[in-house]
Amino acid sequence: MREFLSEPLVAGFVSIIVSLALTLLGLIVGLWLVRIVSSGAEAHIRQTYADDEDRSARLGTLLRTGSYTAKAALVSSTVLVGLSTVGIPIGPMLTAAGILGLAVSLGAQTLIKDVLGGMIILLEDQYRVGDNITVNGVNGDVEKITLRRTNLREENGDLHIVSNGDVRAVANKTRDWSRALVEINLAFDADVDKAVAALADAMTRAIEDVEITDALAEPPEILGWNQFSAWAVTVRLRAKVAPGSQWRVARVLRRYALEALHDAGVAVASRPTV
Repeated sequence: MREFLSEPLVAGFVSIIVSLALTLLGLIVGLWLVRIVSSGAEAHIRQTYADDEDRSARLGTLLRTGSYTAKAALVSSTVLVGLSTVGIPIGPMLTAAGILGLAVSLGAQTLIKDVLGGMIILLEDQYRVGDNITVNGVNGDVEKITLRRTNLREENGDLHIVSNGDVRAVANKTRDWSRALVEINLAFDADVDKAVAALADAMTRAIEDVEITDALAEPPEILGWNQFSAWAVTVRLRAKVAPGSQWRVARVLRRYALEALHDAGVAVASRPTV
């Protein structure tokens, strides 16, 4: 019994206990640091983006994802170090874990692609909840963004679920500024100069309309004879407006334009029926 509890064996056992204790202490300190940094970053995000709840939520999602990843890496490393300390070979375990990870990644590559795509969307702030976007041929308002998918509500009420990994080209219609476009079709025999003069007077009155005056970034432009088709000459109006207000502004400008053309006696062409 005394030989069994020889000094080298006791020293080795104590050394293992001390190593495990230090490893565990390192894990505790690491998890504490992750929590402190995460809490500080979250408080900074809430304070910096207090008036932008959507951006705050996006950054919070990324922060939590990074925090979970860091914690998982710390725990995994601690387990491996602990196993190595007590004499269990971790080489075969790492090989098996690598093979298993490869199999899982091959089976879940679509999910991984979606998550990476979601992180890029959030990091680059490509669009936010409430934005009107067109992606993969679908146009609608963004209702929800997660790391895996984006929910788009079409104008007719249809809800489209778009995987973030499939998002390639995005047209954001409500970012920074927008442009209201109005096209008026005139008959071929219409006096275009007279029509443009009437439209200029109409736009002067339109910018004073309380319904759109707050949305106009620049006075409306009249591009005159913009194009023509087999049945009409097209005159285009456009105005730089606040993001998301282009449809409201276009409705008002169209109303003023049609009223002015009617008062000036300029005929508006209608598409012929077949």
